[in-house]
Amino acid sequence: MHKGTILYHQAFQFQNGQLGKKLLTILNSPKQDETYLCCKTTSKQQFNIDKEGCHYNKNIYVLNPDIDWFKEKTWVQFHELYEFDPHKFLQAHFNGDLEVKGELKGNTINAIINCIKRSEDVSNYHLTLLH
Repeated sequence: MHKGTILYHQAFQFQNGQLGKKLLTILNSPKQDETYLCCKTTSKQQFNIDKEGCHYNKNIYVLNPDIDWFKEKTWVQFHELYEFDPHKFLQAHFNGDLEVKGELKGNTINAIINCIKRSEDVSNYHLTLLH
């Protein structure tokens, strides 16, 4: 699993503690024991943003349908970034809680990462994981 991989997590723990099903996008390609950094996606319009592309001031990147893997318009959300220990991440994958669904094109994931780097809300630590 590497940057651009789209995952379906059946038991994702949101920052409010609730568990649910969620599509995630891996934002980095960790070396050995480095942390995986992921963001959530949604196909539900919640952000009053409809135009495709980078909206770093809102921590959103909008993907139009059928341009890449997603069949519906999708909002990539990076107001919350999620870290995953590589061993637990791989264990969840092998346990069936985490399923690889697809992969974004290189230019798409790079555009998302460049958008994230422009946000003032992303920590320096998270930025270092986006090598």
